[in-house]
Amino acid sequence: MRRRIVTAGDRVYLKYFDLQFFHDKAKEADAELVPFKEMDDRRFKEAIASADALVVIDRPIRKDHLSVMTRCRIIQALEVGYDFIDVETATERGIIVSNVPAYGKEQVAIHALTLLLACHRKIKQLMSETSSGGWDYNVCKPIPDLSTLILGIVGLGKIGRALAPRAQALGLKVLAYDPYLDDDIFELLDVGRRYDFEEILSGVDFLSLHVPLTAETFHMIGERELELLKPGAILINTCRGKVVEEQALYRALQNGRLSGAGLDVLASEPPEADNPLLHCGNVIITPHAAWYSEQSTQRLKEQGMEEVVRVLNGARPRYVINPEVLLQQRAEQARK
Repeated sequence: MRRRIVTAGDRVYLKYFDLQFFHDKAKEADAELVPFKEMDDRRFKEAIASADALVVIDRPIRKDHLSVMTRCRIIQALEVGYDFIDVETATERGIIVSNVPAYGKEQVAIHALTLLLACHRKIKQLMSETSSGGWDYNVCKPIPDLSTLILGIVGLGKIGRALAPRAQALGLKVLAYDPYLDDDIFELLDVGRRYDFEEILSGVDFLSLHVPLTAETFHMIGERELELLKPGAILINTCRGKVVEEQALYRALQNGRLSGAGLDVLASEPPEADNPLLHCGNVIITPHAAWYSEQSTQRLKEQGMEEVVRVLNGARPRYVINPEVLLQQRAEQARK
């Protein structure tokens, strides 16, 4: 039976209307590409039951899905995040989980900085003034110099490290919190380290989030954390919507605790029409677009499909979320 590579998740087809590249790459692994575009879960299980590889964006891959995947060798998250995949069960079943961690780090960093500047300069309020026929810059007061302000970065991974020097070039002092890194990373970037999460919250004017969605980071910004932020601070989120408790954020924006927020992600995407954040005058929301450029779109499909081809042709993937699977495979080969 010929190998099968299944693609799934609405955002795959939103990003790539033409799947010819995917079909061509599948041939390099002597496989056929099987696009699955339905929402029916029963039919989805039927489609992935005989899949040798699954390429997916956002569509949940749960334990019951993995239980029917008897041939699958790799699940390729065609994005940075992989929180929608049950990695623990995939590991138990010997399935490699991979992602594409670096295809758009500069774009996300630039987008975060763009949101920061737009919120700081109160661009939305100024545009509202002019679109309604006014011409009064006083609606944006007060705006302090950037050189007097501090940016806090939560998560100093690839994107956080791309953001720091760009912010510094504009005169911002940069602090960061990441409990999983050594001090030398902070020193190399000339970024002030904060070892306690509460400490960075109380000491910054902008807080930019760059963490994966995990049990640890789910709602890491809630009522308590927002209360700890400096009055008038601005929150920037380009990582995952569920990192922020949205109702608490809305209240903090309404009562003036925060002066603004720039969001590229929301807890539910696309959001419900009655999501109150959509109608806040001091919130800028973009539709999960931070990753995008023509070049990053190209890198994403190339790097993601190359991983699939490598695994199906017997090579090691470059990016592995669960390296335990490779150790299991090596042990099995040694026993043979």
